[in-house]
Amino acid sequence: MFSHLIAYLLHMKAPSTLLLGALIAALFSLALYEIAPTGGWLQVAELLCGIAVLLLVVVEGVVEFVREPLRHGYIRRNRFSLGSALLFALLFAAAQRAAVLTAYALALIIIRNLVLLFRTFTNIRRLSSFLVNLTLHPAQTILLSFLTVILVGSLLLMMPVCTVDGQGLGFLNALFTSTSAVCVTGLTVVDTGTTFTLVGQIVVLLLIQVGGLGIMLLSFFTLFALRQRLSLENKLLISYMLSEEDMGALVRSMRSIVVTTALVEGAGALLLFAAFVPRFGFTVRTAYYAIFHSVSAFCNAGFALFSNNLESFRGDAAVNFIIGALIVLGGIGFAVIANVSDRLRGKTTHLSLNTRIVLGATAILIVAGTLIIYGAEHARVMKSYPLGQQYLAAFFQSVTLRTAGFNTIPFGSFRTFTYLSMMVFMFIGAASGSTAGGIKVNTVTVLLAYVVAALRNRRKIMIMRHSIGTDQVLRAFLVLLFALTVLLAAFAVLSISEHLPFRSVAFEAVSAFGTVGLSAGITSQLSAVGRVTIITLMFLGRLGSLTVLAAASQRDTSFEVEYPQGTVSLG
Repeated sequence: MFSHLIAYLLHMKAPSTLLLGALIAALFSLALYEIAPTGGWLQVAELLCGIAVLLLVVVEGVVEFVREPLRHGYIRRNRFSLGSALLFALLFAAAQRAAVLTAYALALIIIRNLVLLFRTFTNIRRLSSFLVNLTLHPAQTILLSFLTVILVGSLLLMMPVCTVDGQGLGFLNALFTSTSAVCVTGLTVVDTGTTFTLVGQIVVLLLIQVGGLGIMLLSFFTLFALRQRLSLENKLLISYMLSEEDMGALVRSMRSIVVTTALVEGAGALLLFAAFVPRFGFTVRTAYYAIFHSVSAFCNAGFALFSNNLESFRGDAAVNFIIGALIVLGGIGFAVIANVSDRLRGKTTHLSLNTRIVLGATAILIVAGTLIIYGAEHARVMKSYPLGQQYLAAFFQSVTLRTAGFNTIPFGSFRTFTYLSMMVFMFIGAASGSTAGGIKVNTVTVLLAYVVAALRNRRKIMIMRHSIGTDQVLRAFLVLLFALTVLLAAFAVLSISEHLPFRSVAFEAVSAFGTVGLSAGITSQLSAVGRVTIITLMFLGRLGSLTVLAAASQRDTSFEVEYPQGTVSLG
């Protein structure tokens, strides 16, 4: 049996899959370490997981050496890979020696896993079949890139240097925070401003920026900046991410997105700095606050460095309008910004249909949200506010409803009608191609156009004197069905796992799926099952229904067969 195992290892097509197995085992080891840091059978299981990780790394190295056709100079050619394996082994031994010192042991385990993660992805090119499949399936590449960044962010936030207490976040809390930042949601189980050190806050800020723009887009822009040529496969991937059919315009679109982001966030930071100076003074800390909140607002993340979010700025019109403008710009999407910019500079004579839909729907939803929040809560939650603050607070919350997650009024005492109305806005979300979640205003517009056409018994589906293709209508219904299915499943799980009011749990779930980040104040009270459910919702909401479905689908290689047409009774 042992000889058969050796033969299998030597002839397996992709021995680097052993590293992937080691990485998975390392994550189990980390989770078990947090659950049972002292004594018990779980600690034994954690040790066994650690040993399994080490064995997999060693076996992978041995298999690569045995299969090497030119062993002369093997060490010189693979010095980095061998060095990382040796470093991993030393860190493993050091972590076992430091087991009595919890903080040091945890730090060593996290560094060990980071080394393993880096080693795994530097060897990923050897996974030829896996890489080819990802190249031909861009949705899977995007999904994997987000998972990777979330994992790296989680491990970094577990480092003692990232938290004020010097202990680092627990595994589940770190995973929750990293997912919320990368998926630009804003839901938090810890106070960002008081829990994290400057290093931890910068890690969160970088995760927000990477998540807002997309890790693959940043990677490709870096290659472009370094004058590296993009392969056809990479161009196809960028085309999928940007929904850009013109391959010749890819580099221009990619450059426009990064430059626009830098300009908008830079301008927002300068304006916020001027608005913060009267309160915090002309200091470096004030500049840091301005940069952090500008990035968080434009990426629609909703993370704030103040314990009460932005409630202390309720009457500050400058801060409200600056952050509100950043949120709207991030929510309408880069394509709309570019189209409006071209129109203002005279490069085009008209706005595209997509731009008109997004701008029109955004204006309608902001006004409607303002009226609903003010009408429902001006005599209750906002009763003690001056009239001007009531309108300002209602406007700001309407802007943040569909995507951002900042709040200037407490959410814990809203009436049920307000919660339901806000859930509808969060479910709709902002624009396709933006940093926001939800099913998107574009999708809702197409669905409404179909309903109008059906009610008027029209065969053509029209929006602003443009006909909409059947494929787009079917795609819109697919997005709606996927979102409803995911949320209903989440409602079922949360209603069983959480002993909290259902309206609060439902609000939390819709906020997570819409990557909004608003909460009824129950996030920190969620059980482990509840937090994992919310993490899943944030991840699915950020990727989007179509990307998730495309990643899960298989390429159809079957032949088209015509079947007899059937009739089904409906309604």
